[in-house]
Amino acid sequence: MKVAHWTMKNGSGMHRMAEEISAQETKMGLDSLCLDGADPKESADGFNADIHVVHTHLPDGLADRRIKKVFVAHGTPESNFRSAINAMSRGVHGFSDPFMASLYMIRSSDAVVTFWPRHKEIWKSMMDKRSVVHCIPMGIDKTKWSPGDSRGKYAGSPSLLTAENCHEIKWPLDLFIAMSWVFDAVPEARLHVIYLPLDQCRWWGALTFNNGTAYRSFISSVAFSKEDLANAFRSVDYYVGLVRYGDYNRICLEAKASGCRVISYRGNPYADYWLDEGDQRMIAAQMTLILQGAVSPRECPEVPDISETASAMMKIYEGIA
Repeated sequence: MKVAHWTMKNGSGMHRMAEEISAQETKMGLDSLCLDGADPKESADGFNADIHVVHTHLPDGLADRRIKKVFVAHGTPESNFRSAINAMSRGVHGFSDPFMASLYMIRSSDAVVTFWPRHKEIWKSMMDKRSVVHCIPMGIDKTKWSPGDSRGKYAGSPSLLTAENCHEIKWPLDLFIAMSWVFDAVPEARLHVIYLPLDQCRWWGALTFNNGTAYRSFISSVAFSKEDLANAFRSVDYYVGLVRYGDYNRICLEAKASGCRVISYRGNPYADYWLDEGDQRMIAAQMTLILQGAVSPRECPEVPDISETASAMMKIYEGIA
């Protein structure tokens, strides 16, 4: 069986997920390719695949009504909806609409896949009663994300790290507001921030310098390599990933698998500590108690391995082949 995974190769978690599933499927005996549908030099290799796995979009010239197609719904439904409205407000319409594209894909694919039980129920509510949405484990390559030695402890007692992609669904706005009060209560704490986009820094800078967060933080736009990020997880006391609605993402799984304690909004099953989404004063109060050691960590399930994801995908292919 030949499988083609179609994705934008933009370095995002979605791209890396497609890449790692394909690589694992190859290890498990499939002829599996991860291809950029916007690159004609790559896309020709996947036109004759038996199964087409759509992470972003199919290449031009591939008749999607005549192929076996699996849609992996990476985007948070609410984020897709909001992005579509934002695009419209900028005068962008039609084919760039991620919400309409998702609606088409969930209704025209032979199988629909998500990694979040909450998303499964939302997408199912917009499909006919016979449709099935498969919720499978979001695994990571645990040979690359595991506890190990640190090159040196990061500053702070305790030290916190955040490195979220700055879409509204997970940007550090609530964290930066709350940390002003957290630092008052825990003055030796330090926040380390990477991956903050340069084109947004004029606003993040205005916020953090005016509320005092910047003076006890290390804030940068740098994007770490996989090796440096793994070292960062092993060198801080906590990873803070405040994804809305309590969803989890790849980076929190990578942090957790590397031995770092994870703080998230309530609902993330892999987080050691939960914060209540909403009033930043409450977030600050709850964060303070965690950093002072007054809150016991949660019992968390084991982070899934990418092999679990690939095995689940292969069962889906067998069901539609």
